[in-house]
Amino acid sequence: MFSISPNVSEGFDRLQQLLLDLRVGDELRVSEAAHSSGISVHVCLAMLQGLERAGLMKQADADRFVRSRLEPV
Repeated sequence: MFSISPNVSEGFDRLQQLLLDLRVGDELRVSEAAHSSGISVHVCLAMLQGLERAGLMKQADADRFVRSRLEPV
């Protein structure tokens, strides 16, 4: 069975809270997300890119994402 260490789990909790606090138009740098959560830059980038594919974020440049309005399908 796969388990996540408490430190990684806490990091994902911090990243989740950071993302939940964003309002439409707010910007988040990958480096800021990594620093605030304690999760690696590579994992934070992958998470933000996934949110971009889901329509919740737009990538403004290599290190910056902007919170988008979720458009109904």
